[in-house]
Amino acid sequence: MTLPEGEDRAKPAAEWPSWASPLAATAAAAGVAGTLYALATGGDEAWWMLLVNFLFWGGIAQGTLVWSAIFRTAQATWTPALNRLGQATLLFLPVSLITYALLWSGRHHWLTWLHPEHAVPHKAWWLNEPFFLGRDLAILVALMVLSAWLVGTYARGEKQTDAEAIRRAQFRLNRIAIATVILYAFGYSILAFDLIMSLEPHWYSSLLGGYYFVSTLYLAMAALILMALAFRGPLGLTPWLGPRRLRDMGNLMLGFALLTTGFFFAQYLTIWYGNLPEETSFIIRRAYTAPWWPVGAAVLALGYLGPFLARCFPVVKESPRAIGTVAIIALAALWTERWLLVVPSLAPDRLAGLGLIYWTIPVGMAGLLALVVMSALRRHPGVSPLDTALKLSEGTKL
Repeated sequence: MTLPEGEDRAKPAAEWPSWASPLAATAAAAGVAGTLYALATGGDEAWWMLLVNFLFWGGIAQGTLVWSAIFRTAQATWTPALNRLGQATLLFLPVSLITYALLWSGRHHWLTWLHPEHAVPHKAWWLNEPFFLGRDLAILVALMVLSAWLVGTYARGEKQTDAEAIRRAQFRLNRIAIATVILYAFGYSILAFDLIMSLEPHWYSSLLGGYYFVSTLYLAMAALILMALAFRGPLGLTPWLGPRRLRDMGNLMLGFALLTTGFFFAQYLTIWYGNLPEETSFIIRRAYTAPWWPVGAAVLALGYLGPFLARCFPVVKESPRAIGTVAIIALAALWTERWLLVVPSLAPDRLAGLGLIYWTIPVGMAGLLALVVMSALRRHPGVSPLDTALKLSEGTKL
């Protein structure tokens, strides 16, 4: 089905509340100031929490863009509004890059293998500062460039009126999207090995990379659901984000919750049946020993099993408010999961990083992300004709 005449580009029906932008700006300014103060005075824990929030908020920004690339790769006909929302996080990627540079300046606070007592000589070819910095920066920059190329190609293609120029733009979009998805899977696997696994340099897991990039897509879909609920009315996107589309998004979030759970269980099962004691320390610390096992249980219940159980009830499938609530719970659980991945490697005997000053870090990043998204959606509020050109079949209901 196609939308009624003249609705290929949804137009803003109303601005979002007047307090939204000032609130986001205040959160960003206060958060950045608090973050710098925490890094200057908070010791190692401030740097640990900066890493946790880099993984979480940077994952949301890159993940939503990758979802846009995935939908384009799949030639999805029902996602024009999601593509626009996903691309709105582009300008947060430079913030992520700056955050990584800041993390690198304080690497001695969190990179354990830099200290002689934790050095692993037989891994020195991989765990050395020049190679570590070079490959991670290359991944982050390459993903940012590809993402910008994707969004820029959309912007240029939308201005074309010549049929042949539009066809070339569509073909170019497909190639860029495929490259983005492939690089994301490879690059985020490497980032998982570097920024999570290397914190315990004697531990290794070939599954961690897959777990990390899949869980980041789960995280990003939860964020997309909340963005859809927040902006569909003000931007006139409700025709593209009706109950069925929200249900589809909920199903995708559920699917990636189950896939993330499957990767976790595969890691656990491999260690168990393979009798690999050298790989058990990471899981034992988070699932069986105090003080971290309650945190691990909460993540398992709220982030993995909770969405599955919630989606078993029809009222959750059909209610935007219920789907939004599940998405909020999933985001909270996944932030806790990032904390659980990082901090026990650095402070195994205490729940570190919960001081009030450290909460300025997520507040600042949330404010910056909100500002970036609102700014992008003001400039490009409607769906792209390059996406609506992928027509829905007759009789399909939005």
